[in-house]
Amino acid sequence: MESSPSQPVSLAHRSRAKAPQQLVAGAKSSPNPLSFPKSSEPFSERLFQNPTSEYRGCPFWAWNAKLDQAQLRREIDAFKQMGLGGFHMHVRVGLDTEYMSDEFMDAIKSCVDYAEEKDLLACLYDEDRWPSGVVGGRLIQDYPEHKGKHILFTTVPYGVIGPAPGCDTSSAGGCRSENGYLLSKYSITLDEGGNLVKAEQIGEDEPADGDVWYAYVESNLSSPWFNGQTYVDTLSKEAIARFVDLTHEAYKKKVGDRFGSTVPCIFTDEPQFATKTRLPSPQAKHDTFLPWTDDLPATFKAKYGPKAELVGRLPELIWNLAGRRPSLTRYQYHDHVCERFVSAYMDQLGEWCKKNNIMLNGHLMEEPTLYSQTTALGEAMRCYRNMQIPGIDLLNDSVEYNTAKQASSVARQNGIKACGSETYGCTHWTFTFEGHKGCSDWQAALGITFRVQHLSWMSMAGEGKRDYPASIGYQSPWYKEYGYIEDHFARVNLALTRGRPVTRVAVIHPIESYWLCFGPEGAGDEMRWRDQVFAELTNWLLHGLVDFDFISESLLPEQFGGYEDGKLKVGACAYDVVILPNLRTIRSTTFEIIVQDFARHGGDVVVAGQIPTLIDGKPPLDSFHAAFRGGNIISWDRDLVLSYLEPYKELKVASSTTPATSQKLLYQMREDTGERYVFICNTDRNEAFEGTILIKGSWQVYVLDTLSGSQEWTKSWRNRDWTVFPRKLDGCESLLLRLLPAEGQLAERICETGLDVASPVMSTGIVIKEHGVSLSELNVLLLDQALYRVDDAGWTGPQEILQVDNDIRVKLKLPRKGSAWKQPWSITRKERAPKAHVSLKLAFSSEVDLETPTYLAMELIDDVKITLNSKAVEVSTASGAQGWWVDEAISLIKLDTGLVKKGTNTLVLDFPFGILTNIERIYLLGNFAVAIDGPKATIQPSRSAVTWGDITTQGLPFYVGNVEYQFEFSLENPARAVLSVPHFSSPVLRVDKLSSASGAWEKIGNIAIQPRTLSLGRLPAGTHVYRLTAFGNRFNSFGHVHLPDWVGGCWPDIWRTKEWAWVDGYNLKPIGVLAAPTILITS
Repeated sequence: MESSPSQPVSLAHRSRAKAPQQLVAGAKSSPNPLSFPKSSEPFSERLFQNPTSEYRGCPFWAWNAKLDQAQLRREIDAFKQMGLGGFHMHVRVGLDTEYMSDEFMDAIKSCVDYAEEKDLLACLYDEDRWPSGVVGGRLIQDYPEHKGKHILFTTVPYGVIGPAPGCDTSSAGGCRSENGYLLSKYSITLDEGGNLVKAEQIGEDEPADGDVWYAYVESNLSSPWFNGQTYVDTLSKEAIARFVDLTHEAYKKKVGDRFGSTVPCIFTDEPQFATKTRLPSPQAKHDTFLPWTDDLPATFKAKYGPKAELVGRLPELIWNLAGRRPSLTRYQYHDHVCERFVSAYMDQLGEWCKKNNIMLNGHLMEEPTLYSQTTALGEAMRCYRNMQIPGIDLLNDSVEYNTAKQASSVARQNGIKACGSETYGCTHWTFTFEGHKGCSDWQAALGITFRVQHLSWMSMAGEGKRDYPASIGYQSPWYKEYGYIEDHFARVNLALTRGRPVTRVAVIHPIESYWLCFGPEGAGDEMRWRDQVFAELTNWLLHGLVDFDFISESLLPEQFGGYEDGKLKVGACAYDVVILPNLRTIRSTTFEIIVQDFARHGGDVVVAGQIPTLIDGKPPLDSFHAAFRGGNIISWDRDLVLSYLEPYKELKVASSTTPATSQKLLYQMREDTGERYVFICNTDRNEAFEGTILIKGSWQVYVLDTLSGSQEWTKSWRNRDWTVFPRKLDGCESLLLRLLPAEGQLAERICETGLDVASPVMSTGIVIKEHGVSLSELNVLLLDQALYRVDDAGWTGPQEILQVDNDIRVKLKLPRKGSAWKQPWSITRKERAPKAHVSLKLAFSSEVDLETPTYLAMELIDDVKITLNSKAVEVSTASGAQGWWVDEAISLIKLDTGLVKKGTNTLVLDFPFGILTNIERIYLLGNFAVAIDGPKATIQPSRSAVTWGDITTQGLPFYVGNVEYQFEFSLENPARAVLSVPHFSSPVLRVDKLSSASGAWEKIGNIAIQPRTLSLGRLPAGTHVYRLTAFGNRFNSFGHVHLPDWVGGCWPDIWRTKEWAWVDGYNLKPIGVLAAPTILITS
């Protein structure tokens, strides 16, 4: 029998004991804001409506030009307008203030002071660019013994072919340099399958029975990326101690009094060791690289015993042993190198931060897969053990569940509520608010609470504008609307930092089994298979709505907290069931704690797939195999795994439409002293989920609206042991719930099907006709084709403008610009001197004399002289006479009325050219239209008939501002109205209403995600006037508009592809409201 649904209970004055505040060791006053102390206080509706800075994103703020404190403060004001919580002061390509100099540190302090005034967080960054560890090259310059080292394993001895070309790497990746010494020479014998049969150390002049291989210890050659130096030896504690002394202690001296408050954290970026490489086939003779440090053989022997010979058994790292025999040396090498890296780099930084009341945040290199982390880190999870904010790197709007789960698992087990993500990198100008939300929603469900947006530029000067756009800052036309995104995630984070996660399932991380098969390509399929099943299990569990944590075998002995009520305590977490997924080897400590003792204490241990056959990388005793006999062993099958875990589920869904839609949901649940918070997101950005949500237990259900800040009780029923309610989640939609104990008020509901809910009736929609379109900026003609000459030589070209820059640099024997060139701050005054005089000639056509105000927009070059149609164009100040466009580095120069004539117009620039000269695109701004015919763009008279549709086909191909559409409609009777805009190409839409009372525009809201509608509320009869703003992006003026569609991704050098991927015409992106919106009237 069905009874009445539950009724809401008051949320006011619910008292509960405060949880202890999380403190950073050494804190003398209030706790670090990123320990989220407010999460220990009673839930505050006021705080939920207006979350404070610690719950908000702190983007990378790219310091990429000459630092000006007034400009920096202006940009901090913009961050505040955007709803951000602060910023990371991050040096990137283009910095022209000496790194770590007094002037640089004064800018740091100025920003910290201003952030404190604005209630923002000023986060530090520990390097000039990345990877962290070299102090912009200064460490290696002063202490060359700390250069990063690697093993070159080769068949070609030194002196035959010389250093490899292009050996100026921008990472720790090894490259043949021939600057080292011979460690050992080997005679190598392989069987027919390419397996190692015999490896013998031989003297330098001794003949060999097999193939001769050499192992050299060397460092990389100097690189412009490290300002003429190399990367650091991250396996050396002494080297990293120097890094800390030169960087962290300097910051402490300048702003240490704000550590743990306004300055909550310091970001370390992509530390790594020399990348491990593999032979492309067992029989290949290619150079191979392995990480090394001088005392590695000695510490290896000290760790594993006097018989642990590393140098003599080095070939076992390169080739597999015959008969699939495990190589103990290989297993121990990967383990030991990882431990050397973590103890030297991550532990030193983490312990220094803990001692000095500041949090270590950031991320490692190559975290996602078993393969990638083996090559650059050994094991990602071990690296997080002393981080106060474990973090990840997420590029290209990709989905990396394991990357997030590795970091958030350690954060949870260490009792840390902040888990970071450097996110949105490489997503380009065209990335939408829907993308921002969708990309970070799934990360929030997997435990990410601190977003570090990649990135906001201080300047678009020179290479800065190609440094992985878009700029999440004032240069983007939508920046003042970004609070729509920030408010959402701030409210999500407020809930998901409360209490503790409800996670009953743990999975032993399989990285150590992977080490055993890390050998040459073409030697079997085990490596690929292990990465495949690593990803499979995570997808099965998460989309099967089974939340889980990874357990790192290397961390478990220190985290283990005993057994309680049949649960395994791992740090701050407790698990009912542990999965062993296709492990080949298991640590003896894991075997004892989990396989033997956890089962004896009532815990559930299940083997999914293959049973381990090794212990600590070695064949075990017979008692080891006996422990698995009669145990829980299931085949590697999604349905079998999920069926086994069914009793441990806390949340289920039942789709009323397509069952597959329920497999696109992710969730996180948190328990908070009797209350619970549940976050559910639809990872499909187009298709909706519609059905029933079931939550274990008896709960009053409140929906916390993350877009508006409101909360509302929702009707729910009791179905046996579950609380049930219907819900639709549109594409990219998420749901945040607050659950309060029902205290017996929920009645039993017998029927297990979804609930019948009446839907509102919609009348026929009113198709909107716009009544006027306006632009927020002047229209744009892009000028990017130029003739050029150097000194008195003849004219060359025309060429695309960046190709012109390349050509001139080649002629003058100057380094080409791009993603990896020496920082301006490291270039001496002598090196900056002009090397030649350069002239550019740019021609464009117009069908009309321009009699309205017209401007050049360009980056001014020192001592430039400009003529247009042979008439000098005055530039009255160094920064331009008429302000700037898009970015402060792009000056506006007003042209005399009528200077642009019907016919061909010729713009000429003359200037001295040196290593730091920026030759960039030039723009003509004015009240005109532009027509494109292949590579030719022509000015036409301004059009008044712009309407719905792609504006690039309506005379605005290069326009990158906002488009405002005004419309009106009439109602005969009062009604509820909904604006539907299903087809638009814009980062976000904004809707304003013209107030009949004040005559002013009043914001109604934004449209960004499905179903792409906005309620206009209940409207009276009469005429209603609205404005719909489609915000622009900067792609069609600043993007790689000559790139063919078959090239994907976004990186700095993708603008310079003339040699291999090019279209002469303009490959533009649609922009605007692409079809007429509709007003839906609710009866």
